[in-house]
Amino acid sequence: MIRTSQAIENYISPLSKALSLEGEPKWIYLRFMLNISFSLQEDTFDNVDLEQTDGKEYRLEQITGEGKGSDDYTKFYWDTIEIVDDITIASKKELEQHLQRHIFRGHHILSSSLKQDSNIFDFILQEF
Repeated sequence: MIRTSQAIENYISPLSKALSLEGEPKWIYLRFMLNISFSLQEDTFDNVDLEQTDGKEYRLEQITGEGKGSDDYTKFYWDTIEIVDDITIASKKELEQHLQRHIFRGHHILSSSLKQDSNIFDFILQEF
């Protein structure tokens, strides 16, 4: 299981508004956080509180689409984490742990970089 914090769960609604994607499933925003984490590798996990898992639990199939045919991105995320973090993942449980870490990190990057009235698209243009 991949756990989130209450802060991450609370951040999904403002993020959905900022992206103009209101009403979409939560996995969309969690994948967005993952991709922000993968893209901004100069930051570390040092400032990220990984212990606060008081949010919700998600199954691998919800986050990566495991078992959903052409919508299954499990191998993509597995390979991406191995490359980005320069590690070898040996099990799905390990994959879940690393996905959780990157979701937390992506949330931290977004919530600390964007103010309430910030334009997320300007942020993306500046950072990428």
